[in-house]
Amino acid sequence: MKRILAPLALFATRATIPGPDAGDSAQGCADGGLYIISIRGTGEDRGIGVAGTTIGTQVQRQINGTKIVALDYPATLSDPSYVDSVVNGTKSLSQLISEHVKSCPNDKMAIMGYSQGAQVTLDTLCGSDEPLFDNTAAIASDEVKKHVVAVAIFGDPTYVPNITYNKGNSTMEGVFARKNSDSCLRYADIISSWCDTGDVYCAGGNSTAVHSQYFTKYGIDIVNFIVDKATPQSSNVTSSASPSGTAAPISSGQPSVSTTSGSATTTATGTSEATNGLIMMSKWLHVALPLLLAALILMF
Repeated sequence: MKRILAPLALFATRATIPGPDAGDSAQGCADGGLYIISIRGTGEDRGIGVAGTTIGTQVQRQINGTKIVALDYPATLSDPSYVDSVVNGTKSLSQLISEHVKSCPNDKMAIMGYSQGAQVTLDTLCGSDEPLFDNTAAIASDEVKKHVVAVAIFGDPTYVPNITYNKGNSTMEGVFARKNSDSCLRYADIISSWCDTGDVYCAGGNSTAVHSQYFTKYGIDIVNFIVDKATPQSSNVTSSASPSGTAAPISSGQPSVSTTSGSATTTATGTSEATNGLIMMSKWLHVALPLLLAALILMF
């Protein structure tokens, strides 16, 4: 029963952020910077989501010319169903990568995916073989290897422990764990997947709060990972990228990422609101889960 209820909880999760941010236009090149595709989680408003507003904006401040674009896909629980939403997102991401590679062959690309967005990311790069999902082929590896320099995912429902690119401290499988991660391992040098013990979606735990804390807990690590992959010994990094890895401060009212005493802790006004929203949602699930279970039975 736990394995049934956990995916239902995943479907219902909503990451509440300070307000939707549409991001930059997906059309056009990154002008010497990084072209970041930010894929939001289930229920987030259309736009670049909490990953884009917290992590993406910091990378944008450190790498001149960087664009942050949103993936156009439902990110829904129903209408369409979660399964159909993921399939829709996979097709959309494959198309966006292929079209951008043709239009801007000199651009470097990065992909960020949170929760459902993380599943969309790896289903696109590696193909899908998870329970309840049809097997799908991966995008052409040449497009990835030649153009994608960093892939950062958080709270991935398809998480499998003991993979070389894993971060965080989880040793448990996600609710839709992949049967075979070999196709992902070919990109191990550009992928980082953050999942912590207790996360109800990527680690089979019972904590929605853990699922919401990656951007506040690992913010600096995530920013540094993307910047380092995108700009090895590059002169296109602004002075805000200090030797200590401390991200540049942002004006008040916007999400920010900052360090304290060299640690990987972060502060983010928007992310705090996201955490509170997810905790409130976890309490709501105690009432909603029976209804969602009935809906899932009707779906299948």
